[in-house]
Amino acid sequence: MDTKIWRWIFLGMILIETSCFAAVTTDTLKDDAKFYTISLLKASESGHWLVASKMYKNNNDTVVVLGTQKSYSKSVIATFTKMNQFSFLKGDRLLASGNGIAILYDLKTGRREKCDVTFQGTKKDIKESGMINDGQEYYLLTNDGILNIYNSANALTYQIESVNGLKINNLKSQLFIIKTLDVGEQIIQYSNGRLIDIYRTSNLIKQSEFSFSGNFLLLKEEIIEQNTPTAGLQKIIFMNVKNGTVEFPEIPALDRKYFVRFTEIQDGKAMMVTAIEHIPVSEKTVDIWYGNDGNLEAKQYGEFKYRHWIWKASDQSTYRIPKDDFSVHFSLDNPDYFIAFNGDELQNYNTLFPMINAYLYDRKNNQYRNLGVMYPEIITSSNGEYFLYRNKEDFWTLVHLENSFTKQLPKKGLRRPRFSNDSQSVVFESDTSLWQYNILEDEMTEVDYSMDYQLKMVTKRDKNLYPQSGYEFFSRNIDLTNPIFVMASKKGSPEQIFLNWKNGKLEKILHVADSNIKWAELNNSQDYYFYIEESLHIPPRIMYKDRKRREAKIIFESNKHDHSSSLIRRDIKEYKSSTGQILKGILYYPIDYHRNKKYPMVVHIYEIQSKNANQYLSPLNSFPIGFSIRKLLEEGYFVYLPDIVNDSKGVGYSALHCVNKAMDAVKQTPGINMDQVGLIGHSFGGYQTNFIATHSDRFKAYVSGAGAADLIRMYFSYNYTSLNPFYWQFEEGQYKMHTSFANDKKLFTDNNPIQNVENVNAPVLLWTGKNDQRIVWDQTMEFYIGLKKNNKEVIALFYPGQAHSFTAGSKAEMDLALKILNWWDYFLKGNEDFPWIQKQIKKDAK
Repeated sequence: MDTKIWRWIFLGMILIETSCFAAVTTDTLKDDAKFYTISLLKASESGHWLVASKMYKNNNDTVVVLGTQKSYSKSVIATFTKMNQFSFLKGDRLLASGNGIAILYDLKTGRREKCDVTFQGTKKDIKESGMINDGQEYYLLTNDGILNIYNSANALTYQIESVNGLKINNLKSQLFIIKTLDVGEQIIQYSNGRLIDIYRTSNLIKQSEFSFSGNFLLLKEEIIEQNTPTAGLQKIIFMNVKNGTVEFPEIPALDRKYFVRFTEIQDGKAMMVTAIEHIPVSEKTVDIWYGNDGNLEAKQYGEFKYRHWIWKASDQSTYRIPKDDFSVHFSLDNPDYFIAFNGDELQNYNTLFPMINAYLYDRKNNQYRNLGVMYPEIITSSNGEYFLYRNKEDFWTLVHLENSFTKQLPKKGLRRPRFSNDSQSVVFESDTSLWQYNILEDEMTEVDYSMDYQLKMVTKRDKNLYPQSGYEFFSRNIDLTNPIFVMASKKGSPEQIFLNWKNGKLEKILHVADSNIKWAELNNSQDYYFYIEESLHIPPRIMYKDRKRREAKIIFESNKHDHSSSLIRRDIKEYKSSTGQILKGILYYPIDYHRNKKYPMVVHIYEIQSKNANQYLSPLNSFPIGFSIRKLLEEGYFVYLPDIVNDSKGVGYSALHCVNKAMDAVKQTPGINMDQVGLIGHSFGGYQTNFIATHSDRFKAYVSGAGAADLIRMYFSYNYTSLNPFYWQFEEGQYKMHTSFANDKKLFTDNNPIQNVENVNAPVLLWTGKNDQRIVWDQTMEFYIGLKKNNKEVIALFYPGQAHSFTAGSKAEMDLALKILNWWDYFLKGNEDFPWIQKQIKKDAK
């Protein structure tokens, strides 16, 4: 054939493929663009009004205002676009702002009034709005620092210029205004209709934040006095918002290289100030890695050095915490007692978080007492009297700080303890119940509901004692004088029950068996609550329930255009693991299912998936990765999501066993063509797909995304996402080998996909992002090379700039979804109209 003619034919094939891609992509985008998810942004104090956001694939700038006391057909009372700040005001009004404008909306009459801010005859763009004094007043702040304050009658009461910052303390109904002066800055407090000049400085206020309780405004300012030794340094100031006093702790001016962190102690009785110096990684001739290094994270992010001070409000005294022997100190929510340890002392990277060899530091006596080795879980009472730690034997130990009384609690398996506000008891969660320990009586009482349910407290108030560490160091407290919101999840089922716990009794307030609760919130008195509910056949909807109503009320339904979800059929199949554990698989039927017709099936694997049985199948769902279940159902596929658990044979063989049993459980289902079944997985599921491909003949084709190919190489590699060696994930993490490679090489070898790559007998589509730092992309390359070497049918897709999961809405994400659908159409339906696949696959391979 003439070369020029062949070139034109080849170009035509490319154009046809490109046009098909464009058409399918356009249609898919057009369909997907109609779908949205919803989230509740704000509720009025009365519970009569809600603001909810509609989040589409390409934008989230649409907001609806809802009336909970109105009938369903009239519940949507207003819609706003490009508004991002909302405040409910007294008199059933809503203040909305965004995109340079503000609107006052009357929730009862529907009247809209645009709020204009003018200064010296010029109209200004608005950048911020909010309420003051429990909604009786409100403010508007312009882009160039003009602040207007209005009363309940919408009358302008104050106009302040040169404002460069606002801090709103809704707990105290206070507004703090940071105003630029000719020299320095000023802080003005506004409350009860009055402006009070409470602080002036010749410096620049660089950072301001409220303490955890809201009792203090914490300031960091930069000294700007020229030709002085302190010029450019940082100065710390505490402002008591209750009485307006300003405190200057005796902390030396700090260099700008320090990041300053504040930790409030006992609602402002004291403050811990931590200055953090980041020492970046330096360029060296050689980078030396030591075998005894317990801080490998520093190889990427450098080191951090800490300096600590404690300021006490009672006498305004300040003292420095010694740290010569320990890298970590944190307060036990008590200004006189601290936990100290060296973070890298016991770090061998066999677990994600190592145990710590902890010391109790008594500041008053300047003494350290060794508490021994423990898990990095420490919980304190709100008054700083007690703390709990979990020792290495997995028992919780209670310590009284002043008298050093120590008591090991008698029961194992307790989790997430919370002290009562009066510090007289502790409430724990466990696998089946709640447990309440009475400290004074030394008694443990079980709050039992059912052995089939796991209970979790939702009502909580957690203060992080050591932020950014990842450790479980918290002050956790609950008010047992009020009902405690408890969620009961049925084991092995998506069923949920929401309960109120008070005076030792559990009261059922909501039971959900066939739907999924995505979000729930109660008001303080628990007279009413809202939640977002979805199910397989019902798009997400906002529900409202008060104690007077027997049934919950629908306030808003999303995605009303979706009529096909009601047609989706789903079965739950049961089978057993190798140890006899009952597992479940979700089987979705094609939309156009007819009993006497045969359909291909796609099987997706990733640990336990049956918990998602009630999820709404939106094309916007983030799971599974790489494809849309709904799209496959619409295209005439069965989709099967079986559960997988590990056993003593290893993570690969256990997956193979579970998948085989799961396949046996559906093989008699009318309509499934068991000769046209594909297997797909991503990440951990990608590894298991790779392994099953080397040991199974039940699948016509495979798709594996970002999965491990060589367990042994990965075991001895460094994870640049978690910043530690990978072997902990194999021994005690997701892979659950529960042994080391040195102790059982056969276990690792037997479960290693690359060891048996020559046994793959069906085409494999591999994909990964070349910026993947979790499962590095060359694991995919290795499996590709192994398949290529053994003359197997394989295509590998490497996406530049993409990580472990692709950027939502990116061209790469769309291209991958289309190619995966092409792959199934080619091998499971016999559609050969995909030149990019035909370039590799031979006719006889099918």
